[in-house]
Amino acid sequence: MQLFGRFLRLLALAAGAVLLLLTLVTVVDVVLRYVFNAPLASVWEFTEFSMTVIVFLGIAYCGWTGGHISIDLLEKWLDRPSLRYLPALIAFISGLLFALIAYRVTLETIATITQVSNTLRWPHYPFRFTTAFGSALLAVVFMIQGVMSLQRRSVRERSDAA
Repeated sequence: MQLFGRFLRLLALAAGAVLLLLTLVTVVDVVLRYVFNAPLASVWEFTEFSMTVIVFLGIAYCGWTGGHISIDLLEKWLDRPSLRYLPALIAFISGLLFALIAYRVTLETIATITQVSNTLRWPHYPFRFTTAFGSALLAVVFMIQGVMSLQRRSVRERSDAA
C-alpha cells in the first residue's frame, strides 16, 4: 500500500511540475501580449492539454489522501448501525463509475487515434490516455478504500462484541 501511495504522490508531483510550466507559459504569453503585442498563438491548446494532465495525474492522489471536498450535512442521520456499510458501498459505486469512465475514454481514444490539435498539431491520444489512466487509478483507490472501510467495520464489530 505504501508503494502505491508513493506512486500516486509521484504522479501528483509530475502534475505539479506541469502546473508550474503552464504558469510560466501563461506569464510569457501575457508579457508578449501586452508589452510587445505579439501573443503566443498556441497557448489555448497548450492550456487545454496541460489541464488534462494536471487534473488526471493528481486526482488519484487527492482521493488517496482524502483531499476531495466532502460535505458532512447528513452524517448524523447516516451514523446508524443499519447504514454501517454505506461508506463502503459508496466507495465501490464510485470505483465502478471511474472504471467505466476509464473504459469509455479508452474506447473513444482508440477510435479517434489520428486526431491532432489545430495549432500545435499535437496528437490527442496521449492526453486522452492520461484521462483514462487517471480515472482507472482513482477507481483502484476507491476500491481499496471500500475494502478498508469494510475491514474497519469488521474490527469495530469484533471489539464491540468483546
